[in-house]
Amino acid sequence: MRRLILWALTALWCTGPAYAQNTDGSTDAAASETTEMTAEVPAAEGTAETEGQKALEKDMKLFWAERRKVEVVQRRLFEKDGKIELTPYFGVVPNDDFIVYLPFGLRAGYHFSEAFAVEASFAYVSDQDSDLAAFLVDEIGLNRAQLRQVVKMYYNVSLLWAPIYGKLSFLGNKLTHFDIYVGIGAGNTHLDEYTELNPNPNNKTDNFGGNYIVGFRWYITDLINIRTDFRHYFFQKVGGGVSKLTELTGGVGFLFDAF
Repeated sequence: MRRLILWALTALWCTGPAYAQNTDGSTDAAASETTEMTAEVPAAEGTAETEGQKALEKDMKLFWAERRKVEVVQRRLFEKDGKIELTPYFGVVPNDDFIVYLPFGLRAGYHFSEAFAVEASFAYVSDQDSDLAAFLVDEIGLNRAQLRQVVKMYYNVSLLWAPIYGKLSFLGNKLTHFDIYVGIGAGNTHLDEYTELNPNPNNKTDNFGGNYIVGFRWYITDLINIRTDFRHYFFQKVGGGVSKLTELTGGVGFLFDAF
């Protein structure tokens, strides 16, 4: 009998921990499975929400693109590489107090890439007294020789760099293509020189100087464009110092294949 009781107690002791271990393991497994299921639900919902947002954003972009109908800059519609450009032009020099200059001339350039070109320009200058000069000569009795110099023509060679090419939408319907260029150059200016001893003009042709440029080219077709330029010239002044001419011009450019 005593042996039977000891055997029963031994069997109970052996099976008890095993039951507890199985019970704990089952509980842990169930908890783990519940946690994984709980974690998977928000992830699926988040993915669905993200996909929905992407689809909505795509539809909105298509909607506004259709409404605006604005093209993006992908490539150059008008190309200059390897072309010769001829530009007749005219303009005004507004920064002389006594003389109004009206230059007109021709520019010839070669585009050896889309960004860079070399250009030669020539301008003949028409001049007339400003209202101030007319008043000083007629009313005050200013001697014309005191004006000292009058510009007659100038010619220059310049290097142009066009780093900006773009498009502008006009009233949402018309796209205008353009580029912006800058440049530097050197050249010569012809002057009529006046002195107090000799009222007759003396032509002076060795007035070497430089210039810098900011310009816009507005494309009409691949062969024709409208150019607007700001050019600042500087050269030696008669009697010493530096003369400065600010030239504002407009012209029509014609592009031709070089070869």
